[in-house]
Amino acid sequence: MNLTVAEYAKHFDMALHLQSSTEEDIRAHARAARSAGVAACYTNSFWTPVVAEELRGSDVRVGTAISFPYGCTSTDMKFAEIEEGLRLGATAVDMVVNIGRLREGDDEFTRREVEGLVERTRGTALSKVIFEVCFLTDEEIARLTRICSDAGVDYVKTATGSQGFPTEAQVQVMRDNITNDNTKLKVSGVPRTFTMPATLWMIEQLGVSLIGTRSAASLVQQYAAHLGTN
Repeated sequence: MNLTVAEYAKHFDMALHLQSSTEEDIRAHARAARSAGVAACYTNSFWTPVVAEELRGSDVRVGTAISFPYGCTSTDMKFAEIEEGLRLGATAVDMVVNIGRLREGDDEFTRREVEGLVERTRGTALSKVIFEVCFLTDEEIARLTRICSDAGVDYVKTATGSQGFPTEAQVQVMRDNITNDNTKLKVSGVPRTFTMPATLWMIEQLGVSLIGTRSAASLVQQYAAHLGTN
């Protein structure tokens, strides 16, 4: 696989979810995402209008995280947060699923939340569901992947980046249980930084379409240097 720098950059969502972030931190993050030409720039929902302002006129999506990082707010609160984010300019929405309910076998509860996300973002923003696979069995990962892809979610995402990193086998389970051609894979997790070779391996060998990391801009710079295009 021979990716151009621009193609490589579009395999990244660049996220900053530090509680201590100031507005200037967020603006600098968004400007770096814009300069690198990544797929999307993510922050917590409060900062959505700031990111939208910084990214206006670019092709970098404005990302917002819903019920982040635990996924345990009520369904109504999640839907309200999605709707507010869209009003404020979000064009990509990552919602953390309530994995406790999934582990209890309450698939109908999970399905309602996921379908609500898809319904609210359809035609306006990309929809992504965050799993936190480090807490799930392979059967639970497979079940959740099928629920999401059956609902028409754009991306299934491994983790929030606050708990653990997915194994290759867990990513494979997700890939094997996608039920339609429109749902793709996004990988994120702890550690929050990746090496360039590791990202290329995930893209080429695991079929990963997006990688979520705050180090995306530096990875794009490394890749440009690797190709000698700096």
